[in-house]
Amino acid sequence: MENKYHVLVVEDDTYIRKVLLHTLKAEFVVTTMNNGIEAMDWLEAGNPVDIIITDLQMPYLSGQDLIKTIRASSLMRQVPIIVLSTFTDSATKIACLEQGADDYMIKPFNPLEVKAKINAMMRRSADKKAA
Repeated sequence: MENKYHVLVVEDDTYIRKVLLHTLKAEFVVTTMNNGIEAMDWLEAGNPVDIIITDLQMPYLSGQDLIKTIRASSLMRQVPIIVLSTFTDSATKIACLEQGADDYMIKPFNPLEVKAKINAMMRRSADKKAA
């Protein structure tokens, strides 16, 4: 069995977490967290991930604060981040990308598109490591 990429989903909406888990679990190892604080505690405990998918509007630690925290960490700085959000305005998208998000998808989203984007990012990441 080949090594599966590990995806961390940070989302306070139970339904969206379940949809992503169901869509991604056949192809990836998936860990889900309810909010940014849980995610940071789990990451800082030494759990490695290959990619992070995060919502923006969450209690305790917003998605934007999570992105800033991850990008400030020497251990996690390179982990790709995809934002899933209901915010459709350009200012929010630009702010997230400038803070370090690698992609931004608007809810409602097609979970198969999320899977395709993860695969595309992992291919690029693997190509960089091989180069």
